[in-house]
Amino acid sequence: MLDGTVLQRLRMRSGKTLVQVADWCNVSKRYIIYIEQNKEVPSEETYEAYLNCVYGTGKPLPHEPRCNQTSRKKKSGDE
Repeated sequence: MLDGTVLQRLRMRSGKTLVQVADWCNVSKRYIIYIEQNKEVPSEETYEAYLNCVYGTGKPLPHEPRCNQTSRKKKSGDE
């Protein structure tokens, strides 16, 4: 697996923005920042999607909630 700073350089050289990569990988922009700063290690699925986005191959990950993504629970009084 490539280092986060190498991934960042690849992304920048390809002209992709953080938002484009995050959208392609179905993760948040903040999570991509953490990967590039070596604060988080992506799953194999996210790592492959990141590289596919940068190199323009494959398809983006589906925009369905994944097992590690949960929505915010509504509190009483929320609409």
